[in-house]
Amino acid sequence: MTRLIVSIVLAASATLTAAEIPRQAPELTILMQGRPVQLSQYKGYICVVAFMSTTCPHCQHLATVLAPIQQEYASKGVQVLGVVFNPEANTDLPAFSRNFAKGLFPVGMSTDAVVAAFVQHPPGIHYIPMIVFIDKHGVIRGQHLGIDDGAFFTEGVEVQNIRGELDRIIKEPTVSLTVGKKK
Repeated sequence: MTRLIVSIVLAASATLTAAEIPRQAPELTILMQGRPVQLSQYKGYICVVAFMSTTCPHCQHLATVLAPIQQEYASKGVQVLGVVFNPEANTDLPAFSRNFAKGLFPVGMSTDAVVAAFVQHPPGIHYIPMIVFIDKHGVIRGQHLGIDDGAFFTEGVEVQNIRGELDRIIKEPTVSLTVGKKK
């Protein structure tokens, strides 16, 4: 039975297409402390959006890594946002935010379908964590999904990888997207 499930997941992941980068970030509503917050409210900031599960050890580790990065990069216009979307998130979120994000960046909730649409990935096929880097103009400049890029999150190099993405976005000129762009 386990082999069949793994085969189905592998077959499904083999047909996935990579998300378009760069692309305009779609609107994302995050439920924070019972209130909806729109990602567009952070336009003007470089945003690091981490999609996580409150029960995932790798996600918990990522949150502890992102907390000092938020402190270090805040003066450069960076805002880290955490989005949890597992079924237990509603009850686990306060402890997750306190214990792992250390209250240094906001963490809210969303749903699997909303997260999947945002990262251009089929619902239900996730290896978490997932992280998206958005420039000051709301353009997604980098995206790393655990299913596609687990090496990005390897303990010991993840801080260097995140800093590298942020430093690149801070230094690079603005990306111009053409409306109705054809490939």
